[in-house]
Amino acid sequence: MLRRAQIVNLVEHSYYSNIDFRHLGTVLDCFAHDAVLSVDGQSHRGRDGEIKRYLARMLADYPTIRHEVRSHEVDEAGQRSTCRFTLRLEDAEGHAQETSGWAEFHLGNGKLAAVTVESDGGGA
Repeated sequence: MLRRAQIVNLVEHSYYSNIDFRHLGTVLDCFAHDAVLSVDGQSHRGRDGEIKRYLARMLADYPTIRHEVRSHEVDEAGQRSTCRFTLRLEDAEGHAQETSGWAEFHLGNGKLAAVTVESDGGGA
């Protein structure tokens, strides 16, 4: 069971920061093998399958990605975490879009078992 500081580190640093720094392998290491990542109602299953393809496509489409975690609530006993975030994406031509939203992380055995991400304004 992870403690509060470890959960925050997993979510904010290992997950969000490594997406921003484009370290796909490190991001994938955060997930359990059979994890589910749901983004705006679309589910991606399996760390080395659909989740990997989704994240690789996002990194290819957006050379610049920046997350800002605005709030972070942790339920240590339930091994859950909920974040409010702002996300800025910029494509190769320099076109930027910004959205905000929330994400809920459910952990199992120290890994992300289920992640649900919802944008407030659609978009990313």
